[in-house]
Amino acid sequence: MHTDDIIEAVGGMSRFQILIIVFIFGPKILIAWGMLMMSFAGTTPDWWCVPATAPSVDETYYMNNVTQKLCPTSDNITCQVVYSQDKNTVVSEWDLICDQNILKNIITSVQMAGVFFGALIGGQSADVLGRKWTYFISLVLQGGFNLVAAFSVNWQMFTALRFLIGMMIGSLLVVSYPYFMEFVGRKWRPIASALPVWVTGVCAFALSSWLRPDWSHQHIILAALHLPFFAGWFFVPESLRWLAVNGRTDEAEKVVDQMSRYNKREKPPNTLQLLKQVAEEEKSLRSSGSKYTYLDIYRGWSICWKSLIIQFVWACLSLVYYGISFGAGRLAGNLYLNIFLLGVVEVPTTVLTFFTNNKFGRKWTAVGFFAVATSAAFGVAIIAKTVSKDEQGVIINVLALVTKLGVGGAWAAYALWSNETYPTVIRNLGYGAANTAARVGGMIAPYVFAGGDSNLVEPFVIVGSTMAVCGLLSVVMKDTKDQPLADTMGDQKNTRGDVTMVAIHKDLENQEASASLS
Repeated sequence: MHTDDIIEAVGGMSRFQILIIVFIFGPKILIAWGMLMMSFAGTTPDWWCVPATAPSVDETYYMNNVTQKLCPTSDNITCQVVYSQDKNTVVSEWDLICDQNILKNIITSVQMAGVFFGALIGGQSADVLGRKWTYFISLVLQGGFNLVAAFSVNWQMFTALRFLIGMMIGSLLVVSYPYFMEFVGRKWRPIASALPVWVTGVCAFALSSWLRPDWSHQHIILAALHLPFFAGWFFVPESLRWLAVNGRTDEAEKVVDQMSRYNKREKPPNTLQLLKQVAEEEKSLRSSGSKYTYLDIYRGWSICWKSLIIQFVWACLSLVYYGISFGAGRLAGNLYLNIFLLGVVEVPTTVLTFFTNNKFGRKWTAVGFFAVATSAAFGVAIIAKTVSKDEQGVIINVLALVTKLGVGGAWAAYALWSNETYPTVIRNLGYGAANTAARVGGMIAPYVFAGGDSNLVEPFVIVGSTMAVCGLLSVVMKDTKDQPLADTMGDQKNTRGDVTMVAIHKDLENQEASASLS
C-alpha cells in the first residue's frame, strides 16, 4: 500500500503544503546564495604592481602609467600590488594572484568537497535520524558557519569554513527535496522542480553583491537571512512517510491530523490501520533488523543500473552548471549582470518543466533539454574556434546562457525523476548518492574552466560531449510519470498496488459522495 492515497485524502496541495514550501523550499534561496558565493568572492579585481618609487595617486594614474596585472619578477621584486577599489574579494584580501592564483580554484574545490561529504552524511542521517532533525540542524549550522567565515583572518581559515559551509549545503540539498515531496500529492510532485526558488537565490545574490561588493559583508548578510526560517522548527512536522516506514505510526497519524486540520479535510477513518500496515510490511522486509545503507541502492541489478546512470548524469550536470556559474567573470560585460542572467535564464525552464513533466514525462523532458544544451555548447566551441575574439563576445554569452538554460531544465527534470525512482526507505540515500556524485563534477568544474579567456573550445567540447552522453543514457531509463511513490522495497518491486489501496480508494469515494450531498 502507498501513503500517497492518505495524502490525497487530506489534501495533496493546500495550506499545509504552502507552509512546507515556505520553510523547507524557502531556504533554498540561501543555499543557492551560499553555493555560488565564490562566483563573486573568487573573482580577481583589477590590480597593478606599482614600483616602490611611484607616487601615491589614484587608480587613473595607475591605469595610464603602470602595466596592469604584471606579476613581480626579479626585476621589480620591490613593487607594491595595488587593487581596484570597485570590489573587495578574497583575492584582494589575501593577495591570491600570480603564483598563488591557483588558491582561489582550490578554495572553490574544497567547498565542493564539503558539499560532497555533506550529501553523503546528510542522506544517511535523514534516513536514520529523520528528515526534520537533519534539515534544521544543517540550516542552523550553515548560518553559523557563514557568520564566522565573515571574520576569517587568513585564506586557510576561510577555506576550512567554506568546507564546513559546503557540508551543510550538501546536507540541505539532499534533505529538502524529498522532505517536501513526501508531503504533496502525486500530480503536484513536479512543482518541486518547477518552483524557481534556487534561481531567486542566485538573482538575490547578484543584486546584493552589486549593492555591497565585499566578500565579508556578503557572508554576514547571508547569515542574517537564516533567522526567519528557524521558526519552521515549530510548524513543520517530521515526514509522514518516514514515520510510517519506521514504525512510529502514532506520530504519523498526528501528522495526518495536522495536515487535515490545516487543509480543512477529513482524514480516512482507517488511517492508523493503514499506517500500521505500511509499518508491518517494512518490518517484514527488515527481518534482519538492520538499517538501510548506501549499499541498498545497488542491491539487485534492477535498481543498481538506474543508480549508476542517475549518478553519472548528476556528476555531468554539476560539472557544466557550476563550471559556467563560477566562470561568470570570464563572460563579456558586467560581472553582477552576468551572475544575474545566468540565474534568471533558468526561470522559464523551471516553470516549463512543471508542464512538460506532466505532459511528456520526466524522460523526454530531460532528453529535450540535454539536446538544447548539447547544441548550444558545441555552438560556443565552433564560434570560439572560427570567429575573431572582437566579434564573438555577445554570441558566446548568448550561447553560454542557452547552454545553462538546457542544463537547468535537464537538472530540474532529473531532480524529480531521481526522487521518484527510489522508495521512501532509501529515497534520501539514493538522492544523497546522486548529490554526492554531483559534487565530484563540481570539484572538477573550476579546473575544466580554468583556462585563459581565449580557451573556450576545449571546455565547451567537453560540455557538449557529456550532455550528449547524458541524453542517450536518459533514453534507456524508465519514466516515472503518473506512478505512485513507493514506500518500501516491496513497493519498488511491485507498484501495481494491493487490497489495502482499494480500501483507501473506497474511503475517498465515500468522502467525495458525502461532500457532494452536503
